[in-house]
Amino acid sequence: MAATTTHAEFGQLLRQSRRSRKMSQVELGGGRYSGSYISHLESGRRTPTPDVIDFLARQLGVSPLEWGVRTHFDKEATLRAEASNDPAVIEELLVAERAWYDRDWTAAEAHAERAAASAQVAGDGVRHWEALYVVAQARFANADFASAARIAQEISEHQAARRHAVARAQSLSLASIANRAGSRLGWAIAYGARAVETAAELPPIIRAEAVMALVSALSEAGHGRDEIDVYVQQLDEMIPLLTASHARGMVAWTIGTAAYSAGDVSEGEERYRQAGEWLVPQRDLRLWLRFHRSLANCRLDTGQTDGVGELLRISSTGLEIIGNAFDVVDLRQAQARLALATGDPARTLEIVDGLLNDPVLGNPEYNRGMSEWIRGEALCALGRQPEARVQYAVAAHLFEEDGRLKQALEAYHRLSESCGRNLTSGVDTDGQVMM
Repeated sequence: MAATTTHAEFGQLLRQSRRSRKMSQVELGGGRYSGSYISHLESGRRTPTPDVIDFLARQLGVSPLEWGVRTHFDKEATLRAEASNDPAVIEELLVAERAWYDRDWTAAEAHAERAAASAQVAGDGVRHWEALYVVAQARFANADFASAARIAQEISEHQAARRHAVARAQSLSLASIANRAGSRLGWAIAYGARAVETAAELPPIIRAEAVMALVSALSEAGHGRDEIDVYVQQLDEMIPLLTASHARGMVAWTIGTAAYSAGDVSEGEERYRQAGEWLVPQRDLRLWLRFHRSLANCRLDTGQTDGVGELLRISSTGLEIIGNAFDVVDLRQAQARLALATGDPARTLEIVDGLLNDPVLGNPEYNRGMSEWIRGEALCALGRQPEARVQYAVAAHLFEEDGRLKQALEAYHRLSESCGRNLTSGVDTDGQVMM
């Protein structure tokens, strides 16, 4: 190991990096190294090899240079001798971009990480930011929301982001989106607001992305319509300024979801109709499938079942194959809700139990509170009130932790009323559909 730090200093820096990311020693080892080995490294009792250092740096999303370490035959010195437009950086970024379009998120992340490391030691700040942004996007696409949010938050303070408002706005928007997907709605709103402020004087496509992130976070957190409508109006005014049909479709989709969340079904339906006309399925098939699932969820939220089965059929044909873990969770939650709304609580229970007991799909980051809530509703419909009350209490706690305060209050209400009647599905405690 070529280094400017001692083994003890390296261990202290490694421990600081790990703790700042709230990772355990076992998690940092990632199945390759034991927790005790990581402990020995952090205490300075073991000397890491260059391969170990590279692995740990990748696990933590940092460069070994942050620990004062140079690996692979003093690569830093070699790269600093290169021109700032290092061809290695450019090549890695091009390959990462190709992998991204091929939907090979793992390869895109790996090439972008190498580009980031090379750009950093070559002193190319803009490409360093660009590469890290691709890493964050790839992790988001793979449903690693916490890591994507952390990287996006960090690069929003990057030297390149401080010099270039577009880079900062994009970083903040991604931080908001990743935090929302990862059930950290308070942070999603905070970063969304910062993105909107940063993007105020930027081109419409950048501003629209920021405002959409904020509107989505506010809607999901259950904020009032008066607060959200200010930003919805901004989005509506930006639609004529967007040259790409797909971009207009994304805005209409966001407005439609916000309208449904506010209880305005007619406005929601109209905006989703517009979005369906403007979105380009060939551009992003996974997004197109998510659009159908989103509309199904909106209709279920407002007590509708007409057409929901077909929407879920369309989305399930692809999302079970090309979707990430979160896509599968959201899809199955919608299927469970439809079963409950159409009088089949036993089927609902079967679906959500499968989710909650799955080591991946049961991840709290994937809106586990909703799965617990749906299970409570199914138990209530089956007349199993004591079990249902337990589920409502669990759901309320998870909703509170996520920042879904409106849903938390509803869960507490269901808990206090002791399952008198299923308010969301139209099913009474005997499992019969109410007329």
